[in-house]
This record gives sequence, structure tokens and C-alpha cells, in this order.
Amino acid sequence: MKWKPCLSLCLWSLLLIAASFAEAVDFRFTAEVDKPRLSFDDVAVLSFVISGENIGNNLRPELPDLTQDFDILRGPIQSHRTSIIHGNATTSITYQYVLSPKRTGTLEIGAASVEYDGTTYTTDPITIEVTNTTPPPSQSPSQGTSSQQSGDQNTRQPEVFLRAEADKDTLYIGEQLTVSFFLYTQVNVSGYEITQQSSFTGFWVEDLQIPTPPKLQYTTLNGQRYGVALMKKVALFPTLSGEMSIDPLVMTLSVRTRDRTRPRDPFDRFFDDPFFGRTQEIIRKTQPLEVTILPLPEENRPETFTGDVGNFTMSATLDPTEVTQEEPVTLTVKIQGTGNIKTVKEPVITLPESFKRYDTEISEHLFPLQEPMQGEKIFNTVLIPLDAGQYQLEPVQFSFFDPQRQAYQTLTSEPLTLTILPNVGEEAPMERRITTKAEIKLLGQDIRFIKTDVPALVDQGDSWYQHRWFHALLLLPMLLIAAAYGYKRYRAKYTRDERYVRQKRANKLSQKRLQAAAELMQQCEVKAFYAAISSTLRQYLGDKLNLPAAGITGAEISQILQEAGLDQDTVHLLHECLEQCDFARFAPVEADQPTMRTTLRQAETLIDRIERLKTLRTSSLAQHVNSATLFLMLLLGSLLLICSSPTASAEMSVEELFRQGNTLYEEGHYMQAIARYQEILATGLENGYVYYNLGNALFKANRLGEAIVQYERAKRLLPRDDDVAFNLDYARALTLDKMEQARGRLTQMLTAVRTFFSPNEVSLVLWIAYLMLTFCIITAMFVPRRWKLRLIYVAILPTVVVVGTTVLLVLQISHRTVDEAILLAPQVEAKTGPGEAYSTIFEIHEGAKVRIQREKLDWVEIQLPNHVIGWVMKKDLARIDRHS
Repeated sequence: MKWKPCLSLCLWSLLLIAASFAEAVDFRFTAEVDKPRLSFDDVAVLSFVISGENIGNNLRPELPDLTQDFDILRGPIQSHRTSIIHGNATTSITYQYVLSPKRTGTLEIGAASVEYDGTTYTTDPITIEVTNTTPPPSQSPSQGTSSQQSGDQNTRQPEVFLRAEADKDTLYIGEQLTVSFFLYTQVNVSGYEITQQSSFTGFWVEDLQIPTPPKLQYTTLNGQRYGVALMKKVALFPTLSGEMSIDPLVMTLSVRTRDRTRPRDPFDRFFDDPFFGRTQEIIRKTQPLEVTILPLPEENRPETFTGDVGNFTMSATLDPTEVTQEEPVTLTVKIQGTGNIKTVKEPVITLPESFKRYDTEISEHLFPLQEPMQGEKIFNTVLIPLDAGQYQLEPVQFSFFDPQRQAYQTLTSEPLTLTILPNVGEEAPMERRITTKAEIKLLGQDIRFIKTDVPALVDQGDSWYQHRWFHALLLLPMLLIAAAYGYKRYRAKYTRDERYVRQKRANKLSQKRLQAAAELMQQCEVKAFYAAISSTLRQYLGDKLNLPAAGITGAEISQILQEAGLDQDTVHLLHECLEQCDFARFAPVEADQPTMRTTLRQAETLIDRIERLKTLRTSSLAQHVNSATLFLMLLLGSLLLICSSPTASAEMSVEELFRQGNTLYEEGHYMQAIARYQEILATGLENGYVYYNLGNALFKANRLGEAIVQYERAKRLLPRDDDVAFNLDYARALTLDKMEQARGRLTQMLTAVRTFFSPNEVSLVLWIAYLMLTFCIITAMFVPRRWKLRLIYVAILPTVVVVGTTVLLVLQISHRTVDEAILLAPQVEAKTGPGEAYSTIFEIHEGAKVRIQREKLDWVEIQLPNHVIGWVMKKDLARIDRHS
């Protein structure tokens, strides 16, 4: 029977092999799409399913390259499902992607793979056919759409589709191309979202106004009625020539399917939420548009042409036409017309050699309701005539290409006559009102002098609101109110308690009575003295024990005090003292002053020892209140010490560096002065006067961008300093780029208030007003009712100040979170992405102020005041906030 163990071993081996094989077979990895054939504007749902027993959630399939033929609109969307059959748990993990085809034809999704338990599993490739027509009628209307209509009336049309329409298919560089995106629908649409914008590569883009919400109109296509809504409209200005493609626009729509049991007109309500039917989410996109961009002709191109395309008019004026030598004259050139007014260049202006010219100030205004785009651009140039005489300036010339006429046009202004009178009067006063950018350059002549009479270089860059002690100070008034409220309740409770009142005043009254007894002792009133001592002890014990003083006996008192913890010797002394007093009161005895003085000291000792008994002390709540008050006072004192403590450890050396820098500046050694001021900043000290003087030295060293950075920092710390504001405006006026944006009156008012105070000043006023309001609240708790109304009127002012300063501080903090920087390089080309390989989107020059959006390696994304975004090198910028 030796074969039986061998047979058993073989059977067990077969079972283990079968089990492992079954486990391997249970794992599956598959890929599928919801439809193998779809139209170009439809979407496909690609699903990867991993199923098996005891699989973890960390399995991630390795996907093929889907972006070559598809746009991934959504995904991965991950879902889990667990099922238990006959006691075996099976887990299924699904990854779904919503794909939109980029082209028509036969598209292939490659194999995906996943590794599980040392084995690599792959899916089969999937083939999808993409057509320009709607899928067969067997498919759901929500899955098949087309934005091109076939002339075949037998072809089924979709219920919802998008269409992109261009007003022309051939145009010149710089000519406007208007593209409209329409939604065609036969069902109710309750919501929509643009999932993917068209990229518009190679175009300057301007969004055009459309009705909000979209308005519905009706049309008939191939015998079927559709509601049509304009969803988006853009004006495109090509920057390159050749065959250009406008990518599709993708939208996600929430539609209401019609209830077939309740017939009604689907066009009664659009973008509505009807009661009947159910909501279904569908994705639609437009067909790509192909346009041909022609280059501008080389023939007959004028020398004054700078690339402007459109149809424009021009006017040029001088104001005034008669001035004295070295007085300003403003040359205003206004260009109006149709085209991309934002890219219009400054016309050619030729001036005599005796004229000094400053940078042109440019303003533009668009007419948004005009189609095609129209607007005007105004160029204001300040001229300074240096010599007297009669001048006739050469006409201003402006050339552009008119795509309608397919020819270049040159506009020429009338000759401009200017009379310059000799300057025979006294020198004009130095102080004049500065109103415009050009006037700053003209009238300032130079920056204002450095700060020399500075009392002390304190650290001004430490913002209080960033410290925990400031938050603790804001909590302090609340603690004071809570303590006052607790004390009020404590006082109200215990002033009604007769026992507490007697215990509270027992020691104080006993001391007064002992003083009266001492006076009787000095007068040798023996009986009166002993009567006073007896009355004092009995009255004290009666108050302390809440007993009637007249009925107190020695035995009763001794028992109570022993139970309270008084030692036997003190009880015995009390008993003897009371007996001695009673004996002296009622028996004819003679007592000398030493004996009476001994009795007086015994009474004082007895009261002192009884007062020390913890069981007979008054409620400790008062002591807690006093302790809490003392703690709050100590906390406030320590915080004030922190506020007033000096922050500069090397004050003398900093002051000496500041004086050295000022001396070097006055001697014209600007580079050495810069080094001294920077040594001060290297110590960690932030002071507005140091920033201001450093900005002056940098300005004198022809480092305009760095000077503006220091002036901006000084402006934040010295918001009301006229010299800082003047020099900052003067330096800004020397920059080439006009960065200011028109702002509303309310925004200007809020900005003026926000920049008028520093955050520390606002924090101080906030805390003082908060403390005053706290004082009013605490006082109202204890004053009579007739005074409470008056306190309410008094509290109105600190309440308004607290609210106002809180809002102002929030505005200042939110503005500080904006990461602003100044361009240091003379000229920088901003790219569309973080790298030199990307195309240039705009040029920006030294001193321009920008916002930093994000960083990537050595590049930063900046935003101009007109919300244009580009990427520049980090080394070309300097942040205004040193701690950013």
C-alpha cells in the first residue's frame, strides 16, 4: 500500500496547480469603446477594465499615445465595483476617457498594458471609423452629430450640433476675420459649458460682445426646424501667411429629452428647466475651419508703412500754437477707423533739430458695438522748442494697407505752424502742478534730493498683522470683556449673600475696633477697653462664622474653631482672653497699661491666626478675578515691550553706513553710495529712507529699473512722503511702456485710501478703536441704565473706525499678496511659453511694472495691466517685495 501516499501527494499537487491556474485565469484586462463608428463632432468613451480577485487599487494601466488622433476631453474617470458570487469576491476597476477625434478616417487606439503578479497583460488595438456624416439611425441622436449638412434629404440630421462660420476664407495678414460659433438644437438646453476653446494659433484674438444669455432664433435646414443661438464670437487678425486652421470649439451641453407622452413645442423655452423629461449631458464640437492668409504685397509699399492693416483716418493738431521758448507744446495725432486699433503704430513725425521731444503718451478706445472692429488711438507727444522763431512742421504721415482696395494708403496731415516767442521774462518757478506723464519729465527736471535728516533708522518692514502677538492683542479686549462680565456676575451674586458680606468685612471692621480700643487704653479707660476688646472678638467671630455676636459663648466658639482646624493653644488663648475681658468688665479690678497692651496684642494675634484658616476664608473667586486681571496686565505689558523693543542690533554701524552713503552721494560717487546703502539692507533692516536714497543713487547711475524697484519699496513704507511719490512718478515717466490702465472712480478712491496709510498705522488705529469700544462695553456693564444710551452713542465712533480699518487692512493684506515686479533688462521679448523656442507675444522695456503669475524653472509668467500674459526670464525681473 506504499502507493497511497504517492497518490495523495500527486492529487494535492494537481489541486494546487489548478488553483493557481484558476487564479491566473480570473485576472482580466480589457479595453472597449462605446461606439466603433462616429461622426467628427461626436465623442467616444474609451474604457479600460481590470477585473479579478484580490486586486489592489494601485493598479495603473500604461496607455498608448491617445493625443495623436484624439483630444482627451475628460479622464481618467475611475470607478470600482465589487461583486460576491458563491462566496468569491471579484473586484473590477474601470478607467474611462472621453475622446474627441482630431480628424476623419480610420483611427486606431493602440494596445494598453498593465503588470500584475509578475505578468504583463495587454489589450487588443481598437479601430474607430470617423466620418463627416451623421451615424446611422440605429444610434442614439445624442451620440451622432454633424456640423456639415448633406444635401441628401434622406440622411438623418442630428438634434443638437455646433457650427463655426467665418465671414471669409481668404484674407490678408492683419485683416479682420470674424468667426461665429452657433448652436443648432431641436431640444431644450438647460445649461452649457465651453469645455475646450479653439487655440487660434497664429492669430491676434479679440472677443466680441454677444447677447447674454444667448438669444434663440429659428431656421430651417433640410426641411427640419432648428433653434439657433450665437454662443461665441471672436475677431481674429492673422500674424502669419499661409494655410491656417482654426481648431474646433468643444462644448458640454445639458439637454432635456422630450417626453413623447406629452406633445409640446420644443422651441417654447430655451435654456430652461422644463418639468417634464430628463436631463442628459452631451458633448459637441465644431468642424475645423480652413482659411488662406495672403502676405501683404511688396509692390508700392511706402517707406512709412509699419504693418497696420484696415481703413483709417488721421488728424494732427498742436496745442498751443504760440508759446515762449522752452515751454511745452503738445502734438496730438488721432487715428480712427476699422481694424485692429490696438496694434496701430505711431505715425512718422519729423521735427526740427531745435525741438526736444519726450516719449509719446498713448491712449486707445474701442467701439465694441461696431462690426467689424472700430476704434481710435491718440498719440500725445510733448515738444520743447529751444529756439525762437516761426516754424512750419512737416506734415505727419501714416501708412496702412486697405484690404478692401487691396492697396497701400498714406495719410498726410496739414502743415503745422508754430510760433515761438523769445524768453525775456524771469525764470519760471520751480514748483508747478504735475498732471501728465510728459509734464513730469518736463517740469521736474531732476529727481529730488536724498534724505539726510533722518532721526533714526528703525525697521519699518515688519508688518504687525503677520505676528502672533498682534493676534493676541486682538483677543485681549475679548478677555477683558469676559473678565468684566465674570466680575459683574460675581459681585451681583455675593453682594446679595449676607454671610459673604459679613465674612468679607470682618477683618476690616475688627482692625478699626482694635484701633478704638487702643485709644481707650491710652486714656486708661479700663472697663471700656476690655469691653471694646470683648466686643471686637465676639463681633469678629460672629461675622466670620455667620453667628449672632450677642449669643456667642466661649465653649461654642472653641468647638467651632477646633473643627475648622485652629490649634489647641490658640483656642485656649481665645478662651482665656474672653474670660479676662468679662472678668475685667464686671469685677472691680485695677489694670495697668502693660497688662492692657498684652491683652490688645493677644486680640490682634487671635484675629491674625483665625484669618489664616483656609476653611474660614471668603470665596476664592475674588482672588481668581484679581489674578486674571494681573495676568492680563502682565500680558499687555509684555506685548508693549515687544512692540517697543529695538530690532537693530547694530544701530550705530547702520547709522554710520547711512551717513557714509549720503556723503558719497553728495560727492557724486554713486556706485560707492549704492554699496553703502546695500550694506544696510544686508543687515535685514527695511527702512523707507534707505530705499529712497538707494533709488536716487541707482537713478543717478542710469539704472532706471532698479531705481523704480527701490522707489516702490519706499512708497510702501512711506506712503505719504511727497519726495518718494515725486521721484517714483518721475522715474515712471522715463519708461517706454505705458502701463497705466483706466480705472473707475470707486477703484481710484479705494486705491488712494489704501496707499495713504501703511499697514502698521492701520493696525494701530484698529487696536486703539477696538480698545475704546471694549472700554465702552465694559463701562456699560456697571453704569446705571440712564447712562447706557449715552454710551451707545459714544461707541458708534469706535465701531465705525473698527469696521473701516478692518476692511482697509484686509484690502492692504490682499494687495500685498499680489506678486509684483519691475523689469530690469532694457528690452525683453515675452514668449508664449517658458522657453526661447516659443513665439514672441509682445515686447516690454525697462521699468515696466508687471504681476508674476507663476514660475517654472528659470522662467516666470507675467501679466500686464491689460491682462496680456507672457513668459520672461526670472533674471530680468526684480520683485518689489523682498520676501517673495
